[in-house]
Amino acid sequence: MRKLLPLLLLLAACTGTSEPPLDILLATGSGNQVVFYPSGPEEAESVGSWDVGEEVVDLLRPPGESRLWVLTPAHLLAFPLSGGSLKSAPDQTEAEFSFELETDCSQGRLRSGQEKLLLTCGGGNVWTVPLSAPQLQPLDTSGDDPATLYLLGPDDVVTRLVPGLNGFSIDYADSHFEVDSGQVASGLQAIWNDQTLEVALEGETQTLLYTWTAGSPDAPQQSGEPVALTGLSFIFNYGSGVVLGGDGGYIIRRPDKDDLKRTSPADYGLYTPNLYAYLAANGKLTVIDLLDPALTEHPRLFSEQPRGLVWLPVGE
Repeated sequence: MRKLLPLLLLLAACTGTSEPPLDILLATGSGNQVVFYPSGPEEAESVGSWDVGEEVVDLLRPPGESRLWVLTPAHLLAFPLSGGSLKSAPDQTEAEFSFELETDCSQGRLRSGQEKLLLTCGGGNVWTVPLSAPQLQPLDTSGDDPATLYLLGPDDVVTRLVPGLNGFSIDYADSHFEVDSGQVASGLQAIWNDQTLEVALEGETQTLLYTWTAGSPDAPQQSGEPVALTGLSFIFNYGSGVVLGGDGGYIIRRPDKDDLKRTSPADYGLYTPNLYAYLAANGKLTVIDLLDPALTEHPRLFSEQPRGLVWLPVGE
């Protein structure tokens, strides 16, 4: 257990995470396997794996959820989590739920809401899944732009964001905004942080950050200076800062400090309640203690060609 526990719990609460810091495993997809690693900055080998019988496309464990959700090109699977420690993988059992998707979801994504998860498979195939009674609930995407990014916002309200020639648009409940950024948008990443939507809008040479509060009548506002990063792969907020991954590395934006840009590859990223950040790419895991003023990198070996990255609490 790390020092400053009250502070960590407060920060975790601010980011919507209700679980206290525990022993933590990391999980990623590698071929047909879900591979488990101990957390922390020290070098460590895998502690075990599951064979799910199909290629793993993405993984998700919503906060507080006792299942690991695994996306394959043809199925959405939910495996109950039990057992496991910093030295052993959770017990593998038969999938508690298995949903046939009837479409190619080899480029699909899973995203968390509050009491639902969101599955996007491309081609207008989008579903929500209630966690209390899992079933695929198709979302009406008729008329949506093919480039639409779907998220679940507060109260699991579906949020639609679309990059455009001069910026991006947001649709959330009764709110609609067209945001003129002054640059052609080639893509975007976004995440809800409690009631705040954070948007990273990618241009040809830079990325602009925006924030918007759910239900506000005011349009999203640009946050800080442009970020010298493109080819975005993820964004996450860890309470007092934002981490962006993309082509050529990652950037950490902190209050009242210059952006910290590094070249370590980062295709997937997350942080855990004890405030370590984990950035994964082919064969490498970069671990950063977010309480370390120097934000020192701790490199570790990792799965080749990882697909998805999640953390799991284990032990008592």
